Amino acid sequence: MHLLSDARPLVGERWLSRALDLAMRGLGTVSPNPLVGAVIVKDGEVVGEGWHERAGDAHAEVRALEAAGDHAAGSDVYVTLEPCNHIGRTPPCTNALIKAGVARVVIGMADPNEIAGGGARRLREAGIEVRFADDPAPFEELNEAWLKRLRTGLPWTRVKVALSLDGKASLMAGRRARMTGPGAAGVTRRLRALSTAVGVGAATLTVDDPGLTVRAGDGTPLDRQPLRVVFSRTSVPRPERTVFTDSLGPSLVVASDRTDDAQLDAVRAAGVGVARYVYAEGIRGALRALAAEGVDDVLVEAGPGMLTALWEARAIDELIVVQAGGMAGNAAPPLFLGRPADVAGDLDVKLRAAEAVVAGDDAAVVWRPVTTEEA
Repeated sequence: MHLLSDARPLVGERWLSRALDLAMRGLGTVSPNPLVGAVIVKDGEVVGEGWHERAGDAHAEVRALEAAGDHAAGSDVYVTLEPCNHIGRTPPCTNALIKAGVARVVIGMADPNEIAGGGARRLREAGIEVRFADDPAPFEELNEAWLKRLRTGLPWTRVKVALSLDGKASLMAGRRARMTGPGAAGVTRRLRALSTAVGVGAATLTVDDPGLTVRAGDGTPLDRQPLRVVFSRTSVPRPERTVFTDSLGPSLVVASDRTDDAQLDAVRAAGVGVARYVYAEGIRGALRALAAEGVDDVLVEAGPGMLTALWEARAIDELIVVQAGGMAGNAAPPLFLGRPADVAGDLDVKLRAAEAVVAGDDAAVVWRPVTTEEA
């Protein structure tokens, strides 16, 4: 997904582009369902629009049909994902489209879900013309988190770090320091608003006590807050921490089977959820436990320990580096705590720059894994 730029120009068809724009309004609220937008057009005019707002609510096609009313008969429907063809928490969208008498359905991408798929075939059997977009890539990118969880059982994992120009994440180990300015804060607000969950390691929570909330520019908390996640290997911060007490959003501790039960009971008593994983499975086990809670994507605001664990587990789908124009100096602790590189060879490049923006006086770069074709 484009985090810092607009993906709509990549969609060649006007109404599919509009449907993609609508689908993005469900960011952060639809997990474990996909993002879907729908536009109904008749005689060149939009007569209905809709998007999937949250899991369990009506799907995009149904909302658009409700908005169109009788105008849906004989219309063209543009939808980002193949309409579902099964009974889940809501009835099949194919039935609603057939009943409304639409003439044509244009689909951004096929549904790979074996349970829900087959919608295009069902529509064609009912005499409705069906066409898929020439390029499904923008729609696959829209739902890359959902697709990854379906394929691997792991959430799409974004990692954000804030650095000095000399690549340090703090000035002194174990002490909180502001590394970037208002521009980077705006990037963080955007990333949190796009995310289903926002997580930190237990060590970061202990040192920084972050709220992990989504706020407006003036600091006012927004109505929709992500799930706030604390990753714990063996110990849990005390339940007095902000994410456990401020009542601004839900919180979850993802803890290994070596975590002290008394500590977990204390956070449970504060109304915090707990998910468990096997210690030997490491950070991938923790992420798998998070996905099992219905989370498609997570933004990890990582300190050196968490970043190193994620990097060495090859669990990073996107790394967002926000950087300020100051030097921390050689006494500052390193960002990466892993094994040293082979100094006899070249740098082993694992990520490529995918997006970059100037954010106030700061800069932000989105890095993604190098594919096999690029290596």
